This record gives sequence, structure tokens and C-alpha cells, in this order.
Amino acid sequence: MFNAVQYFNFSDALGALEFYEKNFGAKVTGKSMADDDMFRDSLQQMGMTEEEAKTFVMNAEFEILGQHFMASSTWKQKEIDNEGASICFTFDSKDETAAKKAKDFYEQAVAAGCKVDMELGPTEWTELFASLRDPYGVTWMLSAE
Repeated sequence: MFNAVQYFNFSDALGALEFYEKNFGAKVTGKSMADDDMFRDSLQQMGMTEEEAKTFVMNAEFEILGQHFMASSTWKQKEIDNEGASICFTFDSKDETAAKKAKDFYEQAVAAGCKVDMELGPTEWTELFASLRDPYGVTWMLSAE
């Protein structure tokens, strides 16, 4: 069996993970930092100081609304433009629990300062849709089916 998993790169992956935990209800299910023992002998080869290693995410796994994602820091924490990275959560419009989760997610994202591209509401193609962009450049959409 195969699964496609969205893999993000961030100049500040640790900050992004903390943002998603605090504001999107994300659950980090695994995280390897560059200062983990398994990488200790490789820091010099990677050109990284012990101090830099403390905030450098080698790989992380997290869940939002039950969906699995992965992320890591960019080398030398190089700035990266995530414009064009889009996630669309689809849900059954007749499922009141799912619709409430979508509305709650939207409200939390707005309260966290995400830029609203399309407000939550009906559109020509569905009775509930929204599109927001987070501070890391990722677009998050909600769409009822």
C-alpha cells in the first residue's frame, strides 16, 4: 500500500510545528532534531554548530484533522517560498461533526493571523468552502463535498 504525504520544508520548521500545534490543533507524532545523538558525529560534516542543531528539524511527522504531514528545516535555514503549497481538507457536508471541525479550524486559523483568501461560506461548487494562507506561505482550504 502507498500513501502520498505532503512534505514541507521551512526555514524555521520548529517554529512552524509550534504554530500548527498551537493554532491548528496539530499533533506532532515524531520529530528528529539535528542535536539528537544519532547526528552528533555528523554536525561538522553538515556544517552545523551544536547551537544551530538545537533548532534544526531533520524530520518531523504531524497530524492535522486526522491527516498526516511531514516537515523539515531547510539547510542553513535558507528562506523558502511555500507559495503554491496547498492543502485541501474535504469533508461530508451532511456530517455535522465534520462541518463543526472545519468551522473551528477556520476560526482558529483566522484568530492566529492567517490571511483569508476566501471567507468560509457557500460557493458555486459547494455549500461550504474557505481558503487561508498561514505565516509560512502554505494555503489551507476547507471544502464540503
